[in-house]
Amino acid sequence: MNKFFRKIRLKSLKEAKNISYLKYAFGEILLVVIGILLALQINNWNENRKQENELKNILRTIHEDLKTDTLSATIIIDYYIEVENNSEKIINNEITKDNYAEYPFVKSLASRYRPFVIQTKGFEMVKDFSSKNEIQNDSVFISISQFYTPFLQLFEDSNEFIKNEVIRNIETYKKYDWFIDWSQGKSNDEMMLYFTENKEYKIQVAAHNLLAVKNHLRFVTGYKEGAIEIMKQIENSISKK
Repeated sequence: MNKFFRKIRLKSLKEAKNISYLKYAFGEILLVVIGILLALQINNWNENRKQENELKNILRTIHEDLKTDTLSATIIIDYYIEVENNSEKIINNEITKDNYAEYPFVKSLASRYRPFVIQTKGFEMVKDFSSKNEIQNDSVFISISQFYTPFLQLFEDSNEFIKNEVIRNIETYKKYDWFIDWSQGKSNDEMMLYFTENKEYKIQVAAHNLLAVKNHLRFVTGYKEGAIEIMKQIENSISKK
């Protein structure tokens, strides 16, 4: 009888050990799974934080680019406003041989230009980031893309147009005897008459003022206004992140 009960006790102990082992094994597996999930969560958090920091850095770079652009735009706007005003004086015959000395700029109204070159370091960083990662529908990045894309091509075309026009104008001066003096910043009576009374020059100034100055001035002004608005959006976006 004792032997019988001994077997029952041994069997119970064995079953208890098996149950305990299973509980232990299950606990170990559960801990491993929890550890893996935590590791994945931490990794995702780190990646998200890394991307967020990278995006912030991109936004700061774009902000600096736009800040530089607005300063450049201000200088160019002031320059072309002055050219526009002076061109009107030539077109309206307000500058003559009698007051020519008061307007030393008159002989360069159709032969000088200032290209506007957009700073694109930050925008290139956006394109590089988006080619490797998915940027969520963040309104500021949508605004940035919609802002830069048309202006980049617009200023490339505008700068090239004005450059070619200025080169053509200078080519016409080569046929005149005063060209060498003009190229050296000197002056003479024949040159003075050309830049105050010659119809060819008045047409050049009128064309330059209409097609180059007015258009380019409008483009640069529009870019500056848009850049200021994008800068505000970037500042708000960075403060919220």
